[in-house]
Amino acid sequence: MAFCYSDYALIPDLGNMFVVTPMSTLAGLQPTQKYRVIDLLKEARIDVSDWKNFKGGKAKEAANPKYCYNWSFVQPHKVVAVCLWIKDIRQSGNQIYHDRNFRRRAGRGAARNAAAVWARRARQSDEDIQLAYREQLPVRVIVLDGLQRTVNDPHSKSSQVKKRLLDKARWAVTEYNFATGECLLVRGEKPVEPTVQQADDEVYGFEGTRRLAFILHRTRESRLRLAKLKETKQINNGRLICEVPNCGFEFSTKYGELGDGYAQVHHKRPLSDAPDEGMNVRMSELAVVCANCHVMIHRGGECRPIEGLIPI
Repeated sequence: MAFCYSDYALIPDLGNMFVVTPMSTLAGLQPTQKYRVIDLLKEARIDVSDWKNFKGGKAKEAANPKYCYNWSFVQPHKVVAVCLWIKDIRQSGNQIYHDRNFRRRAGRGAARNAAAVWARRARQSDEDIQLAYREQLPVRVIVLDGLQRTVNDPHSKSSQVKKRLLDKARWAVTEYNFATGECLLVRGEKPVEPTVQQADDEVYGFEGTRRLAFILHRTRESRLRLAKLKETKQINNGRLICEVPNCGFEFSTKYGELGDGYAQVHHKRPLSDAPDEGMNVRMSELAVVCANCHVMIHRGGECRPIEGLIPI
């Protein structure tokens, strides 16, 4: 792939050598050529070995319709790549960012058959951005330029990419709202510790202001929840085993690498009773549980004790 120095600045390092770093201007992100998606993903260290597994074979792998039109791509536990239109990337001072909501786009364009395809790609992008936030993964951005469809017009023609490039700088999801899908991707930033560990099913049992209070409370509690997982792993030699008596489920045992490091954290004191300003929670008032037990604990709006949940 050609290397364009016009998009970069030469900055002296401590050893009096010069290093090449991406410039912090939108002009430096303007694509000048149309590189293939598959080649950009290879550069971003995304595995594309499955692209050849269709009727076109290796010779036409770059045109595999299962992948080449997607808006986002994932290398599990390593990196997320997302396609962003240059028109949707903004700059404030030296900060370059993207704050469009992919989840909201999934609900638009319902009057056309293509809407289902757009919705699927939008939902997948939202899930992948959420994944990057939860797992603190770096994000590689493929910048697009061309004729972009009008999101609010259900009769708009499909977008036509004229040029694309892979930004040399890494991005990060610095903010993500599990309830709304609102997110902020910032160029040059490092992944941050998520303010909410995961989108718990409990959140969806509330409406209106109660739901907002619940989410705000969870945000305030996030560090304690993460600390609970860390403490449990230290006690159990790195394992996260469901603490409900007679359960003992472990995600990594069932799902392998996919489930490694995952578990849900249950508040033994009902969070629905928490005031807007939150409440103090001790580590002993939290329990590491599996998803099935967590649902059963709260089924019917209850907050059942973990003792006796599973009959002997």
